[in-house]
Amino acid sequence: MRGGSTVALYSVVELPFTGPATPVPADRTPLTVTFAHEGGHVVEVPGFWDGADRYLARFAPEVEGRWTWSSASDVPRLAGRSGELAVGPAEPGEHGPVRVAGTFHLAHADGTPFRPVGATVYNWLHQDEPLFSETVDAIAGAGLNKLRFMVFPQAGGYVEHFPELLPFERGADGRYDVSRPVVEYFRRLDAAVRLLQARGVQADVLIYNAYDNARFGLDTLTEDEDAAYLRYLVARLSAYPNVWWSLCNEFDLLDRPTARWDRAGELLAATDPHEHLRSVHNWVRLYDYNKPWVTHASIQLGQATEDVGRASLFRDAYRKPIVLDEIKYEGDVPERWGHLTPQQLVHQFWIATVSGCYASQGESFTLENGSLHIVQGGPLRGESPPRLGFLRGLLEQVDGAGLDPIDGWWDDGFVVGVPGSTYLQYLGRRSPATWTFRLPQGRWGARLETGDRFEVDVIDTWNMTVTPVGRTFELTDVRRNEAFAGDAAPVRLPAGEALAVRVRRSGPAAPTSTT
Repeated sequence: MRGGSTVALYSVVELPFTGPATPVPADRTPLTVTFAHEGGHVVEVPGFWDGADRYLARFAPEVEGRWTWSSASDVPRLAGRSGELAVGPAEPGEHGPVRVAGTFHLAHADGTPFRPVGATVYNWLHQDEPLFSETVDAIAGAGLNKLRFMVFPQAGGYVEHFPELLPFERGADGRYDVSRPVVEYFRRLDAAVRLLQARGVQADVLIYNAYDNARFGLDTLTEDEDAAYLRYLVARLSAYPNVWWSLCNEFDLLDRPTARWDRAGELLAATDPHEHLRSVHNWVRLYDYNKPWVTHASIQLGQATEDVGRASLFRDAYRKPIVLDEIKYEGDVPERWGHLTPQQLVHQFWIATVSGCYASQGESFTLENGSLHIVQGGPLRGESPPRLGFLRGLLEQVDGAGLDPIDGWWDDGFVVGVPGSTYLQYLGRRSPATWTFRLPQGRWGARLETGDRFEVDVIDTWNMTVTPVGRTFELTDVRRNEAFAGDAAPVRLPAGEALAVRVRRSGPAAPTSTT
């Protein structure tokens, strides 16, 4: 890519290199490419072996303008290459990688808020067509925008399909040789991430495998082998803007000391030049999400979303975005994690929302072959996904970083919002017959004042409707901790339905008459 090459902001720039006939082992970084922007910003990208004598380096620019690049390597054939590229505006709909915004929330690199409403299909990568594509069609079609899946194949209960293609060649001793990755395997992973990107879905990549169950032996790699694999994986995927990293699903199933997980997370943070989101998911023992390498908490705890007021405590403990990536699943299996009704799952998503947190779903209906959707994917069968997509649509309408508890420690209404602008209160699966206008007064953000005016919508979380109340509410009684529209009649509700109430500012305090 010499003068005249133009690429779009956030797009993947792929530089090919021809190396020696005897490949550099993939447990080494064969080359690095330094990209320098005319304004002084510099990014150093690791290259990787891609089979035979082919090497690649991938980079995603986040600043428009002129960039130059140069390669460095211990191998003369890979060193000393250089070029430049011009970076123009992003393609329509592309907003760049997702990162932390406003302490507890997420946004793309260009500032566009991202509201994760996730899905889980652990063994998706290893399915054949049409199942592979049908999974993405179903998830994107339901309005879900993040997919958690494993790089290594899963074994154990409900797994009915085992791939022949595995990630590494084996050495003479029968052990995996991480210096010899199976390129076809990792190219399939590349294509999977690109497919998700094309459908607007974030790829939440689960790096290590706690579900090997002695079938593949990929959970027996040494720490050094794990590190070599991680570096190779990051070099391949880091440039894709829709990547998230998770060290492992249910990390504490593996008999490894916490310090080993710490070192893996620190290596991940140090290795990724594009600074994607990073976390690790627990089984029964929470990881210390206060660790500096962690960007957000990925938590399994179904009880946290069974009652309002629980999940929000994680915000106070970690001061990071909280993503409850496993809150049990809609399905029909007897295990305690797999038989939520759709109404219960939707209810728990709403509790996560009014706790200032986010969540992921999954389906555990027993399929014809004995597997589950959370294992293999395919068309969705449950009733919750469209209702979760509806919730995501409501979250997209929030003007601000995200919804935060307004008076989290004291407000028994558990109202979240953007102070002074937008408020959301979930009334539960069986709402009362009426709702009386009341807003909590938070300690931070814009303060409510007498005369402030608001419009109210009643949201049916199951039937997916938004019904304006049709009248304006004006604050007449503003106290230290709460505010009321004192002369407003209560709002009549369809008692017993699953409802929420949204309150949005319609104007500032009305001007005082001078006549």
